[in-house]
Amino acid sequence: MGKSMSGNMNCERLQKFISCTSRQRKIPGCIRRSPKNLSSLHVYNIDDASSSFLLFGVSATQKKITTWHLIPHEDRLDIIYRGTKVMPWTVVPDLIESSSQWATNTVTKLLHRLASHNQYALAVSLRTNVTFYTVNTDNPIVEWQMLFTLDTSSVASSIYQVRCASHMMAIVSDQDRKTLSIWTEIRTDIAPICVKVFNFDESIRDIAWNVTSDAQFILAVAFSKSISIIGQKRVRNTNSDDDSWTCYTKFNTDLQEDITALAWVDCGVLTVAAGNQLRCYLKWLTSKDQVAEFVQGSKNNKTESMSSIFDVSYEMNGPLPFYHPDHLIHYIMWGNMDVVHAVLVILSNFFKQFVDDEDDTIDDIPHISFSKMLKLQNNHSNKSDAKQQYQTLFEETSDHDFGITVPTPSDDDDDNFVRSLTANEAKNLTYALKRKRLPGLDENEKIRLIAMVDTIVEITNQGESLDENGARFTALLENHFHLYRSLPEDQRQLDLQPRDFAWALHSQSQDLLLERCIKLCGDKLVWEDARSLGIFLWLQKIDVVREQMSNIARNIYLSKTDYRDPVDCSLFYLALRKKKLLQGLWNTATYHREQAAMKKFLANDFDDPRWQRAAAKNAFALLGKQRFEYAAAFFLLADKLKDAVNVILKNVKDYQLAIAICRVYEGDHSPLLKEILENTVIPMAIETNDRWLVSMAFWLLNKQKDAVRAMVVPLSQFADTTEADSAAIVREPNAFILYHYLKKCLRQDQNMIVPYNIEYAFSLRVSQSYERLGCPLLALYILTKFYMKPPKDTPTTEKSVKLDRAEDLFASSPTPSNAKDIFADEIEYKPARAADLFADDSFSDSKPSNASDLFADEDIFANAKKPSNNLFDEEEDTLLISNQESKDLFNDNSLPDMDGNDEESIINFSDKEYDSLDGYRALLVIRLLQTFFHAASLFYNGFEESMNVHEIKYRSLFLKNRQALLDLGESVKIPPNVLSRLLMEKSIETDVFPLYLYILNETIPKDFDVHQFLRYFKVGCFEVNEVALMPQDLDYATLVFVENWTKHVIRTFPIWNSLRNRYCSPETASFTTRQIALATYISIILITLKERHYESSWPLLCHFKYFLEAIGSNGGDVALSNCFAQLYKNDTKMVEMSVDDFESFSDGSMLGYDMNEEVYRPLIDCQDKSVGANLLELASLNYALSAIEHAMQCQGRHNSLSEKLSDFIWTTLLDPVAYRAHCLKEIISSQLEGNLSRRNVLKQLKTLRQKKYWHSIKSLSVFDRLLPFENNMSINILTEDHQPDHFLNVYHSTSTIYGFCLNSSAQDSMAVCLKSEIQEIDLSKASNSFSMLGQDRYPLLVYRNII
Repeated sequence: MGKSMSGNMNCERLQKFISCTSRQRKIPGCIRRSPKNLSSLHVYNIDDASSSFLLFGVSATQKKITTWHLIPHEDRLDIIYRGTKVMPWTVVPDLIESSSQWATNTVTKLLHRLASHNQYALAVSLRTNVTFYTVNTDNPIVEWQMLFTLDTSSVASSIYQVRCASHMMAIVSDQDRKTLSIWTEIRTDIAPICVKVFNFDESIRDIAWNVTSDAQFILAVAFSKSISIIGQKRVRNTNSDDDSWTCYTKFNTDLQEDITALAWVDCGVLTVAAGNQLRCYLKWLTSKDQVAEFVQGSKNNKTESMSSIFDVSYEMNGPLPFYHPDHLIHYIMWGNMDVVHAVLVILSNFFKQFVDDEDDTIDDIPHISFSKMLKLQNNHSNKSDAKQQYQTLFEETSDHDFGITVPTPSDDDDDNFVRSLTANEAKNLTYALKRKRLPGLDENEKIRLIAMVDTIVEITNQGESLDENGARFTALLENHFHLYRSLPEDQRQLDLQPRDFAWALHSQSQDLLLERCIKLCGDKLVWEDARSLGIFLWLQKIDVVREQMSNIARNIYLSKTDYRDPVDCSLFYLALRKKKLLQGLWNTATYHREQAAMKKFLANDFDDPRWQRAAAKNAFALLGKQRFEYAAAFFLLADKLKDAVNVILKNVKDYQLAIAICRVYEGDHSPLLKEILENTVIPMAIETNDRWLVSMAFWLLNKQKDAVRAMVVPLSQFADTTEADSAAIVREPNAFILYHYLKKCLRQDQNMIVPYNIEYAFSLRVSQSYERLGCPLLALYILTKFYMKPPKDTPTTEKSVKLDRAEDLFASSPTPSNAKDIFADEIEYKPARAADLFADDSFSDSKPSNASDLFADEDIFANAKKPSNNLFDEEEDTLLISNQESKDLFNDNSLPDMDGNDEESIINFSDKEYDSLDGYRALLVIRLLQTFFHAASLFYNGFEESMNVHEIKYRSLFLKNRQALLDLGESVKIPPNVLSRLLMEKSIETDVFPLYLYILNETIPKDFDVHQFLRYFKVGCFEVNEVALMPQDLDYATLVFVENWTKHVIRTFPIWNSLRNRYCSPETASFTTRQIALATYISIILITLKERHYESSWPLLCHFKYFLEAIGSNGGDVALSNCFAQLYKNDTKMVEMSVDDFESFSDGSMLGYDMNEEVYRPLIDCQDKSVGANLLELASLNYALSAIEHAMQCQGRHNSLSEKLSDFIWTTLLDPVAYRAHCLKEIISSQLEGNLSRRNVLKQLKTLRQKKYWHSIKSLSVFDRLLPFENNMSINILTEDHQPDHFLNVYHSTSTIYGFCLNSSAQDSMAVCLKSEIQEIDLSKASNSFSMLGQDRYPLLVYRNII
């Protein structure tokens, strides 16, 4: 109801506005005719230089949309009629909402601009279908074009609300409005799919999207009295069903009226409308916020304190650090060992600075050169040099003994220097990881990182003798065994999965792999180990297969030292046709109760049909006794392989054992082996949706094409061969790697294997998977290195989107010819031979290519045309890259060779067909900002001096990383000036502005707007200071953030003050500087008091009067700099105390206090709400208030506050501080039950720190000023018992009264402050007005307007 009334009111206002404007400006008659029967009005932003708008008037009943073009000028608003369109709606729309109003900050404006071809203008709900429209403004009459229709019938019966933000969409549905569904799609011209459905217990009042400065999507969901903040959560693996959307936090609004609307504004401020109120909630977390348990659980592993919902979104969904084991394993799978070695070398050098540090937790994180990472991902190191490095890599003797040059950390900092991790470094790194806790890693992830170091050691030991697939299998194998030894028993994975050992099947280094498997199994391979590692599925050579079967049989027999049972190994020896050997074992088993019978039975000739029947008869007898493996052995003795295999499959349920027995008994050309694969393994794998096992089975059957298809298409298609190929929902990146490897191995026409549109969809899903895993750089790699044109006939008209069928997303006819240009390759690739099973003579024994480098391109960064100063200028050189001058980072438009030997080919996205992915590519680049700025935040909160040698080094590294990010952004159509602005915004948001200030103090980086940075800095300062002035109890992380911020502002005062004087307006620069300095100083006092960090509060209070004098002096800049410099010398100590100074003693202490009380314990002390802690905070605030009051009373004198600064204190600072002091006084009074005597008050100071601090601040002022409890003047407020019985209005104003004041001298007049005037009221006509308020006989009269 409220929305309809609001819409009608807007339409009426529009009609009045148009009529009024028509009379004043002589607008043509077509415009003067106001629209009739409008249902709603919507504004659409036009991206042009004029900053104009389109106004849509929608008539739902008449199914029409009327459009006006609004062009604002300084002195007028031009309105141009752009036509009326009759829409092809079959029913009256239930809901019409604008879809273009989500773009409010730099990131969203960029994403909105990059989606210019498919910008959502209106969303129209027709029952359960939501149709999205865009507008074409090229012609005088606006044309409406339908993008797609979204079918929500699977999750909704009716649509209540639709909200969009880039490629994200949220829909509130059903009659009770308790269902919220989230839909997403990385392409803007394709209908999204539902990824999450929430069912709440109460109705949803409104929802609103917010896109952070690092492209995180946050959804605010309002209920009647509470608000939930929902965001994305990074997934651990693509095979799990973990929810990727979850509730971060929930808070109550304590509003009397129900919430009616939500809106996000700048700086993460959430505006809430309820009744006649508008409330603004900041992004900062308070102690009362209900933070989700999984968020709280991650605080032990966080990279930075989570002080706001933006920090929560980064922690839950931000990029993984480069040293994270999940990151490293993906680089290994892509064959890029240079990146892995570079990261581990940096990590090793990083730990060297903490050798003597006894603290187990490290707050800093390694400083990784992003520019070096990009170069390593795009350029191969010299293989000969690498081979030389490997030769001396793992020497146990000292390097200096042989005169080998040891790399220095300065060499490792060189982007062009690449080396491998040495043996000693690996050993020391493992030791350090076991003792230290790195930010961003929990205990299990730390164990996996240690396993990764061991894995890299093993792979490097093998050198070039290990091919690419062998390296992949080795990585997974080593990781598996290390985790099995390190993790608790309930967290161990017992067996490798087909997705792990499938790589071994396609390796030509199987001898090395087998040797490593046997070694990891303790050199005694038994069947359980072989099955766990899938050895008999991937071993190729049949003689090696039989040899390992023999070893298994021997190891099983010898595994029991006290009771060796020939029964345990009978199946394996009989499969090998070694009856005589088994007979010999029975001859020695004198302790076995079955020895006599078995010796006699095995002495017979089983080539004789009679004894074969006897063996079969015994086999059936053993089946009855459920001795299945022994029964299978007797079937083999009877030469009934099929019966033995059936027993193993049906009773033992071990398909690997059946395959192994079949291979060693009949060889790889056994028809029974083919039958097992076709009738057992493949159907079982299809049922369990194990496409890796299906692919392996087809490869063993010599059906290579089906092996490739199994990685992409739904497995059900192999059960129903008549079904046409469609896209399965495969998101696993490793499947993408194997798919392309297998495809390369086929000699036949590769483009006929899988339809083009299915492969295209596959690549997009894998890219999205990398993004969801926290690897945006790899996601960008898929979109660029494996660039594919969008299918020509991808439908954009109305169609149904099913939740369980991905083929609906890219449903187009197969176009194999299109793929030819993408995957053309002159080299003819040969497949690896799998165990000679059904071998084809056409395949040669050539060894497949070695592992490729991940990003094998050169000349990655080219200078682009300098963009315009206008951030979102329509000129092509701002948001689009010049065809001639711009190069993409991953400049290859063909399928990359797994050897990395493909020729250089440039991808220029402005030169390619529009594929609706520009916004998503930009999002991936923006996500990378989080990694570097959160690392910088930790670094700058950990050092004390700006000229620290580590800080200077880090500053240089940041400049390199910044330029690399700008170049990377330019390759995906982000103009350098836009990304530079994003970097500035993020530096302010994450408290890294000192980094930029120190840089700006020396040089101005390219594409850097200093004035814009100073504006962001000013806004950030006031925003953070506002948090400090909040009356609510803040979360500890928020307190730390504000403290660090204010300290940085004070420390860097000379720099930012100098920059403001140079780049800002002289009229306002000085005053704003003093505003920032004053608000920051008061804020840090408030924060340190809330933290109970008295050692920091005391110097601030001690210098406060000096600071106030400095800020009001004529040479204020120099005086302030001196004041801040003296403040941070840390030589202002608290007053020393003697025993006589103690007015009370701690309980149970011989000396009157506990020595442990001298130590500040942040997490404990900040929670101190005792009377003593509140008294000290109140005393400190009262001293600060009295100092400010004195400074304001001295206004106009020498070194006093100016009138403007006094006004700023009155309007901004004084009231929150005084209110905090008032609240503390009320709390203390309640805690002491009204007993506020001096003696009782001082008894509440319990600890040594409290007493020392009190003794110190007592030297600044007298007791009555610090704690004015006794004989203090107060406002007399009538209690309920003394309230008058009746109230009457004695004065009626024409507008709201904002204040009043009685004339204290004459007592016959009163001043009343209204909105636009101050009225003086004559009280003489109402002489008894104060004593006779209950009588309506003495009206008050207005006799003069003062203003």
